[in-house]
Amino acid sequence: MNAFLAIVRRDGFLADAQNRAAVAEAIDRTALTAAIAPAWDPADRILPDILDSAALPQVPAWTLLTQDERRAAARQRVAAWTGGPITLRIALPAGPGATLLYAQVAASLIAIGITPARVGMDDTADLTLVDAVAPYDSARWYLATACVVCGEAAHAALEAAREAPSLAERGARIAAADAALNEDVAFIPLARPLRWSLVSPRLRQWQSNPRAWHPLNRLRADTN
Repeated sequence: MNAFLAIVRRDGFLADAQNRAAVAEAIDRTALTAAIAPAWDPADRILPDILDSAALPQVPAWTLLTQDERRAAARQRVAAWTGGPITLRIALPAGPGATLLYAQVAASLIAIGITPARVGMDDTADLTLVDAVAPYDSARWYLATACVVCGEAAHAALEAAREAPSLAERGARIAAADAALNEDVAFIPLARPLRWSLVSPRLRQWQSNPRAWHPLNRLRADTN
């Protein structure tokens, strides 16, 4: 699962999909990941691979722009807003890692004219951090997890994928749901999950895996 900010309130500036896209494109993901861990991979889409979708993962239109071009476009959207000053509350967990992430996101928002405000995970927020490991290889799980609050079309597409009568139809409907969610701009992708492992050298059968599952009977081969 990618780490992302779910857009949980759709009023004011965030009521318009293009404004939500402006917030997404303003964030400098390369700077964000480099500030936290050099090997952390940034992400610009929700699906890490095609998985069981019938199409390649959807990518936002702004991925074709340079970071400077993205910032300029986002700044234009903010400048065109006539509803007064824009403040976005960002819900993050406690801890130094979240503080580093907030500093990078906040700097990006300030650069386009938006005032950020950090709040707790249980507080009222406009954006909230989602970071989870996918329990199985299904694109629909990724999309449904990203759809914390999404529009009717995206929600209907996700339900259609869940009710697909065959695997082929499910793949086609998942692809349609991916496109609908991308157009809806229900989330702001940030990076691939950042994971690390501390393992005893005695566990010679330990192997890294994307699920972070390590059954005890597969970690060590006893010779006694």
